[in-house]
Amino acid sequence: MSVMAWPSAPAASPLLRQCGAALGDRVLRLQDEPLAILKALYRLGSLVVTTFSSGSKVSQSMHYPAFSDGEWWLESVGERCRLRQNLQVDQWHSVLAVLEPTGSLPARSLLFLDRRGQPLQQMAVAPESGGLAFEELVCAMLHPDQQSLGLVQGISRFGGRVLGPLSELEKDWAGSQDEDDFGHLLTRCHDQRAVLYDAVRDSFACQVRPETLPAVLGEAANRDSATTLCVGNQGVRLCMTAPWSSPRWQGNHCHLAHNGALVSLDMSLMHSLWRLRKPGEGQVVTALEALDEKGGWLWTLSAGEGEKPWRDLLRDSVIR
Repeated sequence: MSVMAWPSAPAASPLLRQCGAALGDRVLRLQDEPLAILKALYRLGSLVVTTFSSGSKVSQSMHYPAFSDGEWWLESVGERCRLRQNLQVDQWHSVLAVLEPTGSLPARSLLFLDRRGQPLQQMAVAPESGGLAFEELVCAMLHPDQQSLGLVQGISRFGGRVLGPLSELEKDWAGSQDEDDFGHLLTRCHDQRAVLYDAVRDSFACQVRPETLPAVLGEAANRDSATTLCVGNQGVRLCMTAPWSSPRWQGNHCHLAHNGALVSLDMSLMHSLWRLRKPGEGQVVTALEALDEKGGWLWTLSAGEGEKPWRDLLRDSVIR
């Protein structure tokens, strides 16, 4: 479902501080060539890939394909499950190689960062594969400067413009067909989605109670219904369709699992939850979207195996 644009990253990264303290020892800076390193990942065999985003973390075991220029996506389809990962490659800036365990980062792993030092993805080599290839990659791509991280400071934000009349706003909403179209709509409100959703009528965006999300996840597990969960950051958009496990709670964190993929959602960061309706593939599609206290995007939950059973599920689970 086309309901997301790139969210802003948090101001500080504990992972970056840990890596900076171990730089030149347990952690090595690689050349600022993340795309070349991504292309080499298929040689490392099985990887445990962790995608970071505001309010969530997704870990999964996978094999990277041999990427080619212009094809920065991968898709895996199994029985009743599908994973699609799109990379916004212009946001990938620097790479760190972790040789020994550092904080929560395991040995023989790569940490990819954006220009502000926010983590995009961590890729750890599985114990049974890729050891020699990992060391060869690190040696081949080692940066001559092992004293600094070489990050860019002071990234400016686009100022945006006013929302405009309600009729024009809803016309543009109804005409948006993909993430780019919807992203242009969001620039009018500085990517503050809550401002946009408040401005349109309930038939487009309607706020529901936060308790709706665990109710929907629990009922989907009871019905063995597949749903699509989309998370992401500045450089990665990850959409996973699966009949997720029953939610497992650990404090404010909601954990979901399916076939080796583990998802952790931090409910303490969810300030509001919205039911959205947008056009898509010849029909109106519906989604639940979680926002933080600044109106920034956290994650999206939408249909998995068909719009009708998903709408039936929402009808029985949404709490207004």
